Amino acid sequence: MVNAVYGFANTLLKVLAEFKPTYWAVAFDRPSPTFRHEMFEEYKAQRPKAPEELKSQIKRVHQLVDAFHIPIFEIDGFEADDVLGTLGKQAGEQGSETIIVTGDNDVLQLVLPEIKALMPRRTLSDTVLYDEEAVKQKYGIRPEQITDFKALVGDVSDNIPGVPG
Repeated sequence: MVNAVYGFANTLLKVLAEFKPTYWAVAFDRPSPTFRHEMFEEYKAQRPKAPEELKSQIKRVHQLVDAFHIPIFEIDGFEADDVLGTLGKQAGEQGSETIIVTGDNDVLQLVLPEIKALMPRRTLSDTVLYDEEAVKQKYGIRPEQITDFKALVGDVSDNIPGVPG
């Protein structure tokens, strides 16, 4: 089974060809709980465990990233998108534009003039680049309002219940 490796490689090559990045970084989730799990025990509790065949592919994805000489970040207690958001914020403070490539809609709360999010629509080859205006068009709110919005309405994908009533 190599579907994850193939999909990751295709995305990596597409981003390289389309955006020609000066700097790269890849982040992976760690198996340990995050600070969100400590705050809310039921965070992502409804999700099934990753299948073993996917876990074995992650090692190959690491090898692929290493072959491209791309730095890998994995930090206990934080999700990969937290790490990429922090790197993006730091890069923006240095005057660099950042594009975070992810399938997690939660990253849209990080969109700023210097941080954009590239996300798949239906497939990894069909993507949309979100800037502040694109986030407003999709949700009807500004990126910095997404956290409050999800706190109110909940987030089924992360098992966050929202405010009752």
